[in-house]
Formats: sequence, C-alpha cells, structure tokens
Amino acid sequence: MWIIVIFMFMPLDAENDALTVTHLHGKPLEFSDANNCYEHVHENLDDLKALAVEHYGKVPIKQIDCLRKLPPHPGA
Repeated sequence: MWIIVIFMFMPLDAENDALTVTHLHGKPLEFSDANNCYEHVHENLDDLKALAVEHYGKVPIKQIDCLRKLPPHPGA
C-alpha cells in the first residue's frame, strides 16, 4: 500500500518535519500503487497544501510524495 506524506522546510532541531495523510472524510487514505497515489496528489494538491497549513502554519512545503507504507511494527 502507498500513502501520501507532506514534507516541510523545518529547522534541523524540529521534532517533526512531515505530515502523513492517513484519512479523507473519515476513511483511511491508502493506494494500491504509486500511480494512483500520485494521481490523487495531482487532483487534490490545493487541499493537501491547505492541510499542511492547518498543521504547520506558514511553514513552506518542501515536497509532497507518495511512499510505500511500512508494515506494522511487531508488538505495536
């Protein structure tokens, strides 16, 4: 499965410089392949940018990317 991650330009000592987009309208947002994921990013770019602003304010977006979702960590 593939997920959307928004990377931000943050200071080096920032605890978190990325936002994983996990849900849309209360439903999990995952994709079966990278092409479907990037198509969603392209079609919803303004909404993704707005989501980043909600979480990080006026911090510039470095990159919006699709990454393969890691399997759950054993014992988590």
